[in-house]
Amino acid sequence: MPNASVSSGQTGPATPSFSILVVDGTPTLLTLAEEALADLSVDGASVRLIGASSAAEARQALYDSPEIAVILLEPVLEQERAGLDLIAHIRNDLGNQRTRVVVCTAHPDSINEEEVISGADVSDYRAKATLTPRALRTAVTGQLRAFASLQALAAGRKGLARMLVATTGLLELRTPETLFPNILPRVVGLLGIGRHALLCIQGDTQPRDRKIRVRASIGRFAPWKDVELSALGEARIEAALARLSPSSETIVEADFCALRLRANGGVTGMIYVEGRNDGTAREWQLLELFRNKCAIAFENALLFEELNIAQKATVLAMGSLTEYKDNAAPGHLQRIERLVGEIARELLARGQFSDELDAECVEKIGLAALLHDVGMMSVSDETLGMPGELASNDLVAIRRHTEIGHRILSAVAAPLRGRSLLSIAAEIARYHHERYDGSGYVEGLAGDAIPISARITAVADVFDALITHRPYRSAWTVEQAIDWIRARSGQDFDPRVVEAFLIVIRRLQSAEPDWFPKTNAGQGVLGGLLGRKLRDLFGRRAVAP
Repeated sequence: MPNASVSSGQTGPATPSFSILVVDGTPTLLTLAEEALADLSVDGASVRLIGASSAAEARQALYDSPEIAVILLEPVLEQERAGLDLIAHIRNDLGNQRTRVVVCTAHPDSINEEEVISGADVSDYRAKATLTPRALRTAVTGQLRAFASLQALAAGRKGLARMLVATTGLLELRTPETLFPNILPRVVGLLGIGRHALLCIQGDTQPRDRKIRVRASIGRFAPWKDVELSALGEARIEAALARLSPSSETIVEADFCALRLRANGGVTGMIYVEGRNDGTAREWQLLELFRNKCAIAFENALLFEELNIAQKATVLAMGSLTEYKDNAAPGHLQRIERLVGEIARELLARGQFSDELDAECVEKIGLAALLHDVGMMSVSDETLGMPGELASNDLVAIRRHTEIGHRILSAVAAPLRGRSLLSIAAEIARYHHERYDGSGYVEGLAGDAIPISARITAVADVFDALITHRPYRSAWTVEQAIDWIRARSGQDFDPRVVEAFLIVIRRLQSAEPDWFPKTNAGQGVLGGLLGRKLRDLFGRRAVAP
């Protein structure tokens, strides 16, 4: 098969022997079998004889050695038909249709050949009186090959079943974060050769380099993630991955296998699985099929990641247009994205707003919130830079930013299917100045009539405005801003959103105390604009703590 290789740098485990059960109340049949099969080897596998002198001993032997290939059976045991009852037990009770049964009887008159062949599932019938060592050897060799063929068919069915399990849903794992950890358990389960595996990527960093980095790992490699392979001191793994190339994308050795996954743009994925295996052609073919599926999923995930990066860069650029006129509140957009996303995740974890919030929405909502004020680009520089209180017509112009932002974003979201990032951004742009008690604008919506995305953004936007410096006041402390948000819960903000917000803020204070802006952070025209937005929402109480 092209683009693959099976190596044999080390000797694999010996081929298992065939087990043959000899059932006879006298030693006659076992003695004959020992003479006939002493040096027998079929396709590189030797034979192992197991003796049983009764049906009960035979049943125990079948329990101890379930993979018995052939049974040489004298049907007349402790009872005349005990052997035939044993056959029925094997086929019906144990459900074993693969083990070959050769009847070798000294009583052909009482155990008729036609009756046995037609009434019992046996493979051959021989009379002991005429059975020579050569004839027995020939008969057993044929039955062993038949058993091996049945085993191969069964293994093929199991392999296809494992392949189906391993590849089901693989292409649905669309991001590297979800795909990479899920590939490793699947390849380990496919071959059953071990539980230690890692996935490495080469060429996916900026600037591009040829260093190999671990992106996912299980088993003894589990502590390794986002580290350079060369720093781990695993020369054997490095040497194995170095052998992968476009002409050798699948390598199977006695104690490991390695796969190469290609992607456009010079990115290469490599999988290493540690464990003993016999490197059979069938397992190798399964591994090669799995590698091909993984390679497609790998490339799709990287393309999806690039698309997401490009989308985020575009959204950030659009959001930054609102701030380009002045260096206002450094990090405002990044903080809004983080807060909105974290609050949404907290609400999802609590099982709240399940009709609006799902995992897909939560992944998009933080980025969508960056565009909440994109409509401000329609407001003139004169109005934005106007000192003091605004005239009524200027106030109307500023309030219209919600409608204009919604119109812009709805138009570009229209061709997209489902609840896209831009459609979420459009509803945030329109409704993030609504109040929970119905006293906000543009439509005067109240309670659950306000989209949850807008209710979350309102809390995050006001909090960030309070903790950053404004021309008309100094930044509030985080605690003062928290008290303000809590005091307006049930009036301006949804109490459930406020509760989730408080949990998120306390978590950030504990884990990342430097995340919050410094009290002397930037100011400017947009700072004055945000101040007027606060006064418009809450009156002059928002001007000073």
